Amino acid sequence: MARFPEQIQNLIDDFNTLPGIGRKTAERLVFFVLKQNAAYIHKFSGHFEQLSAVNKCQECHNFSFAQTLCSICDDPKRDKTILCLVEEHHDLNVIEETDTFRGLYHILGGVLNPLEGITPDKLNLQNLIDRIKKNKVTEVILALNPDMQGEATIMYLNKFLQPIPGIKITRLARGLPMGSDIEYADEVTLANALSNRREVN
Repeated sequence: MARFPEQIQNLIDDFNTLPGIGRKTAERLVFFVLKQNAAYIHKFSGHFEQLSAVNKCQECHNFSFAQTLCSICDDPKRDKTILCLVEEHHDLNVIEETDTFRGLYHILGGVLNPLEGITPDKLNLQNLIDRIKKNKVTEVILALNPDMQGEATIMYLNKFLQPIPGIKITRLARGLPMGSDIEYADEVTLANALSNRREVN
């Protein structure tokens, strides 16, 4: 027998599917929402409805409400000759918050992890070479987490991109501790890591 009415239990189950949200936390979140007025609940649910209109940028795979390009790829002021490869969308946002990078991005959608079945064909590499050639890219920055999976992906991408003539392949400087996540780096550390990036050997 369910502890709560079906409608409430369904919402608890939905919150429970989110990363880092256990059963008790899911219940607390739902109870918080239930205590709010109807206007708050309507606005809150409306934000979820709006997410159904989100598309993926055809160039970098970033989230976008436009049909083709995200606001970054569509910005004529961005330097199209520098391309920064990141693992996920939140890594892009963290780098943007440093306000030091004016190039374009390419979201891989993960890093190599054979134990979890993430092989090169699972990454967003299909249009990467075309983007590099089309935009006459001169530098590719591998802005991946300095952990085992990130290092393995950097090694693979370095070999994958080496045959392309005229590009420099760099990585973030060692200001980021081994095993850390870009997502949790402070803006100063990340800005320094970008500014002092070095070529991949």
